[in-house]
Amino acid sequence: MHPTNRLLLGGFLTLAIVMGVGRFYYTPLLPLMQHDHGFGVDVAGLIAAANFAGYLAGSLLASFVPRGAPRLAAFRLGVVASVMTTLAMGLTDELGAWLVLRTLSGLASAFAMISAAGMVAEALAAVGAEARLGWVFGGVGIGIAASGLLVLFAAPFLDSAGLWIAGGLLAAIFAPVVLAAVRDRTLPARTDAPDPRRRVPRPLPFWPLLINYSCEGLGYSVFATFIVAIVKSRPGLEAMGDWVWIIVGLAGLPSCLIWSRIAERIGFSAALAAAYAAQIVGVLLPAVSSSGIAALVAAVLFGGTFMAITVLTMPLGRHGLGGRGFAILTAGFGLGQMLGPLAAGFLVAGEGDYNLALIGSAAILALGLSALVVAIRRRPETPVAA
Repeated sequence: MHPTNRLLLGGFLTLAIVMGVGRFYYTPLLPLMQHDHGFGVDVAGLIAAANFAGYLAGSLLASFVPRGAPRLAAFRLGVVASVMTTLAMGLTDELGAWLVLRTLSGLASAFAMISAAGMVAEALAAVGAEARLGWVFGGVGIGIAASGLLVLFAAPFLDSAGLWIAGGLLAAIFAPVVLAAVRDRTLPARTDAPDPRRRVPRPLPFWPLLINYSCEGLGYSVFATFIVAIVKSRPGLEAMGDWVWIIVGLAGLPSCLIWSRIAERIGFSAALAAAYAAQIVGVLLPAVSSSGIAALVAAVLFGGTFMAITVLTMPLGRHGLGGRGFAILTAGFGLGQMLGPLAAGFLVAGEGDYNLALIGSAAILALGLSALVVAIRRRPETPVAA
């Protein structure tokens, strides 16, 4: 295998393991866990928030890990810990243990994802192939789809505890591949010339972009946590819940590459605004319609945008605040996604319902889109817009 493809495959599988399974496997398992253990939506939101809190802490800590041997060690530790914490979720039924395990899982996924993305991005940038990083983020989509299929076909034979263990074993199968493939590498030079018509990202004013990205973390996390439980709670759609999550993953698989190509044609800021508009529609659809078609379209729109928004945002703001933009943007996103399921869980357990939670999420995303528009308008004019 070509060294570049080997590194890309390793990064792709890393995100499938630590994000698609380690971070998002909870979503298709949530209805089964509630059935087996009898907890409510408020507890469901608390467990999700614990994972997101771990991811927030891990993101901040990972930004201080030096390149080289320390970063490689952080990556390997993150991959192993992600697999082990997924397995361990099936070995206990104590809420306290679940909270600890999901927090550690969030830490692990952040360390592995940020370390792997850094090593891959730097190697690609050295040979002028940054655009190929989109292949790596497609791993999140394939991990979501694979774990959704696992739940769909194994649920008749396994309870939620057995499915946690099965998910951990599935991730463990591919862990040796990523541990061997991902490291700091010097890649062969490209033989093809870059397209001279390609648009490049032009940084946006940082503080409106931070508001924008924090709103994304809060707004997307409610759908990402509860959509399977929402669909399965509706009469006549019980069998569709797992398929909705599988479609989210399949739509996410090519999304970063597609939106990156769109951004190179119309500009990164314009593409980001369009992705937000599509995601707002996707989040609103299950709230305004109980049909199966609405749920499937929502899955395509959400899966096709939530990772792409991250890929489009980072080049627009990573150089802000003296080079600390990536860490601060990640912190804002992490805080938002920690608060989203927690607030939604208590809302639904109290006087509200899932529809109100989704409408509130869409409103937060619309606020984020408004902040993005402000950032675009405040950006100094240059000859080439992005």
